[in-house]
Amino acid sequence: MAVLTGMLVHTPLAMGVSVAVIGLLIGPLFPVAISRAGRADPGRAASMAAKVSVIGYIAYLAGPPFIGLAAEAVSLPAAFTLIIVLAALGTGMAALEGRAGFPEQSVR
Repeated sequence: MAVLTGMLVHTPLAMGVSVAVIGLLIGPLFPVAISRAGRADPGRAASMAAKVSVIGYIAYLAGPPFIGLAAEAVSLPAAFTLIIVLAALGTGMAALEGRAGFPEQSVR
């Protein structure tokens, strides 16, 4: 929602605020992901944490160039829409996988 707001308002202040909101909301997810990975298989906690770190670093390094290439191919709003759709799909897949990996938590 913050990305959409920043794109639609078309002012530097709105985009700056939306980026700050995104950072505040997404920033804490990395430590949570590391923790969840370690709890998924306590015997291989270091290996699982390393896998999550690699995925995070790949996204950190490949994300901006991917968005730039997509924006040049179509447009910046379309590229951000693609990112939002892909993030929603990934979140949905992770939620389904999480229920399969932690059946005791899907009862809540």
